[in-house]
Order: sequence, then C-alpha cells, then structure tokens
Amino acid sequence: MKNLTCFKTGLSALLDINLWVKWISIASNIATVITVIVAIIAAAIAYKQYLSNIKESKNSTANSIYQQYLQLCITYSKFSFGLKKPAVRNEEYSKYCWFVSSMLFSFEQILEINENDDKWAKAIESQLKRHANHLKISSSVSDEHWSSSLEKIIDKVINV
Repeated sequence: MKNLTCFKTGLSALLDINLWVKWISIASNIATVITVIVAIIAAAIAYKQYLSNIKESKNSTANSIYQQYLQLCITYSKFSFGLKKPAVRNEEYSKYCWFVSSMLFSFEQILEINENDDKWAKAIESQLKRHANHLKISSSVSDEHWSSSLEKIIDKVINV
C-alpha cells in the first residue's frame, strides 16, 4: 500500500468523474460569460465606429456643398460680394438673385446636415453679411421659405 500515494495526498479525488464534470461545467460557464463580455465590447466598438462614420459622412457632404458654393463664387465673382438692386431690373441682377437663392439653398442643406454647429453658423453668417442688402428685400426671406436655422442667421444679419 505504500505505492498508493495519491490516496494520502488527496489526489485520488482527480479520479472521480463527478469532479471533472463540475469543473467542466464551471469552465463552460466562465467561457460563456467571457464570450458575452467580448460580444458587448465588440458591439460597443462597432456602434462607436458607426457614429464616427455618420459624422464623417455628414462633414464630407457639408464640405462638398460648401465647395460647390465656393466654386459658384469663383465663377460669378462679381456676385460673391453682393449687388445693389438697380433702378430697372436687368439680366445681371436676375442672375444675382439666382446666385443668392443657390447660396441660401446650399447653406440650408449644410445647416440641416450639421445641426447646432457654431462653426458652420459663423461661416454662413459671414457670407450672408455680404448679401444683407439683397436679403432685406428678398421675397424668399420675407415669405420664410428657408429652414428655421437659416432664417435665424438671416434675421441676425439683416437686423444689425
């Protein structure tokens, strides 16, 4: 009986199949918990990446719209600083009116994409100041054809 040392040290418990079943069950439960934690972390990272992609897409779209407006300013540079209404309406002033409408439409889209963004609001305000005289007499402004966020900026510009 001297050869059965495992019974003296308690290692004989390792021969009990029920002990192994319990340990496997515990290990399985731990693995399940770890899997759930890893899945939650992965979902959180994916959601954060999704929000980042949405923000980046919005920024890209707004920048593209503004770039189109700037290109319009380059193409029609005489309109980009504003025109005074002539005594008799002419073709040039009619084109200027369409220029302003295009500008306002672009700004409205930018503000809708980037709600509550002070940087965009300030950039738009600085551009609208150049056209304050026209905005004061514009029927699309007086009839409130634009979004409320753009109307607020226009009101600020024309009521200075």
